[in-house]
Amino acid sequence: MWFDKIRQDFDLALVVMFGIITNLVILPFAVYRFLSGQLIAGIIDTLIVASISFGAVHAYRMGTSQRVALLLAIIYSIGCFGISYVAGPAGPMWMYAVLLGNFLLVKRNRAVLISAIGIAAVEASSLALPEPAQKATFIGSAIVVSLFAYVFVWRTDLQRNELENLASLDPLTGAGNRRGMHTEIEVAIATSTRSQKPLGLIIFDLDHFKRVNDLFGHETGDHVLVQVADAVRSTTRKNDRFFRHGGEEFALLVPDSDPIALHEIAEKVRLAVERTVHCGDLTVTISLGASVLRSGESASEWLARADAPMYRAKRDGRNRSVVDELESETQSLVTNRTPAETLDSNLNRSTNAIR
Repeated sequence: MWFDKIRQDFDLALVVMFGIITNLVILPFAVYRFLSGQLIAGIIDTLIVASISFGAVHAYRMGTSQRVALLLAIIYSIGCFGISYVAGPAGPMWMYAVLLGNFLLVKRNRAVLISAIGIAAVEASSLALPEPAQKATFIGSAIVVSLFAYVFVWRTDLQRNELENLASLDPLTGAGNRRGMHTEIEVAIATSTRSQKPLGLIIFDLDHFKRVNDLFGHETGDHVLVQVADAVRSTTRKNDRFFRHGGEEFALLVPDSDPIALHEIAEKVRLAVERTVHCGDLTVTISLGASVLRSGESASEWLARADAPMYRAKRDGRNRSVVDELESETQSLVTNRTPAETLDSNLNRSTNAIR
């Protein structure tokens, strides 16, 4: 179980790995320094091991790896600075490992700042680097190591972002895919629970989309899906999260929205699709269901409760939005504006399924 937790969080894995490495590598040096009479150096090494170990355990238990990673980078740099002033010429050798660690642990701009301060502090040690030539050599080699580390991390971040996009985005519409949706919903639920702010979910489905594919072909159907995605993105807010739930079904995660606001957003989306998305001479419409997260509700329960009003919208005539919390209070908020030219007026309803 612990391995799965680390495997699923790259940043946490790095923090835990540095905690283990610190104990395996630096702890023996601390013991050696105490045994050889280097009391101050031994204390510094011990403090480094204790601080890094505490941070790694805290990150594992609490899941706050980013802040702990920053703390680890600072501790490593301060520790290397301290060792350089008490351990003599051997002290600066640790700086190269610290530089690599900084760029692996924290964002590149922070790593540059921390590393620059660390290099300057070590360079100022007359005990570790008494000669000008030694200082110049150290600064040059440290800068080269930092540049290589910067480029390596930059390339790694680019590749990881590309892989994450491939894993979490729908290649056709650019919306989040089902996998990404479930991950972000879990995160949003946790955030909403902590902040006590409402969280809304809209599920919608294209009306009679199967007939679009049957009459015009799948390529045209794909183009319709892209148009719908563009219409949704042009209507929603920047912090709203848009997903393709599967086939012609989409989802919209809407932070900080009560039932009335959720209904207004659903209607904006519905009207945007109705006005801008077309398939030949036919107007494409959608049916939407929505709900606000309830206290203690799981993601699967919430999805099911948002899905149910979407089916009710379809049964009641399509091209409408139904909010779960509002439907039981008043039917006047459930709108039905069927355009003069829709798929319903061009296709035979009696032979059509709900989807």
